Amino acid sequence: MLRNDRIKFIMDFLQQNQTAKVGFLSKQLNVTPETIRRDLEHLEEVGTIKRVHGGAMINQTNTPETNFLVREAINIKEKEFIALEACQYVQEGDFIALDVSTTNTEIAKQLQKNFNQLSILTNSLTIATIVSQNPNFEVILPGGRLRNSELCIVGGSAIKQINRLHIDTFFMSVSGVSLTDGLMDIGHGEYEVKMAMFNNATNTLVVADHTKFEATSMLRIGPLSSVNGIITDPMIAQAIVEHFDSNGIPLFYYQEEQVEC
Repeated sequence: MLRNDRIKFIMDFLQQNQTAKVGFLSKQLNVTPETIRRDLEHLEEVGTIKRVHGGAMINQTNTPETNFLVREAINIKEKEFIALEACQYVQEGDFIALDVSTTNTEIAKQLQKNFNQLSILTNSLTIATIVSQNPNFEVILPGGRLRNSELCIVGGSAIKQINRLHIDTFFMSVSGVSLTDGLMDIGHGEYEVKMAMFNNATNTLVVADHTKFEATSMLRIGPLSSVNGIITDPMIAQAIVEHFDSNGIPLFYYQEEQVEC
């Protein structure tokens, strides 16, 4: 079983049962206790659990943020590759929009580190905090209602403010990418803010790791033809790349030999 699948199983079990033993998890997931301990160490590092003797317990102090933190612990390397590739589509002085997502959080880290002057619109408090570390960045955080579990701004006030802006490039996160069903997402509040960014951007680039392809979600964003491109990670299957390319939808992903942004 892949690490991402183990982490999801562990977090689902802990959220339902509060505690779990290493031996039990090892048997359920058919891996060694050492593997489970490494998984638990990683989850403790990102703050979602607390390790105890022989196992782990859910970190109750972080309950409102658990969902976001769990996602942040999954597909880390893939998101880093997406962030590096996304930098190739940014120029100094651009006005960039980033909706709330763990992938865009990685993009924010790369932008903050590698660019001198950008204007950045986001509804994510986490992303705003990261990019605000660069004193030359103009950071726009629309007003509205705070959704505690995602630490993001939603609501009509935020949408009205975004509708007054002209965005150069919007990096849009999605929950599903499908040739037949198009682009999909989940979460009504975030979806409406996402669509406002989408509707007011000159260019929109989808950012989606390989696990999002041919997955479906509850809310339809639009056809693949409505965006300027899709940035994914190098772990995507070549068959999917060829399938999308043959349908006129090229996928972009970071190559190891590329110069970092």
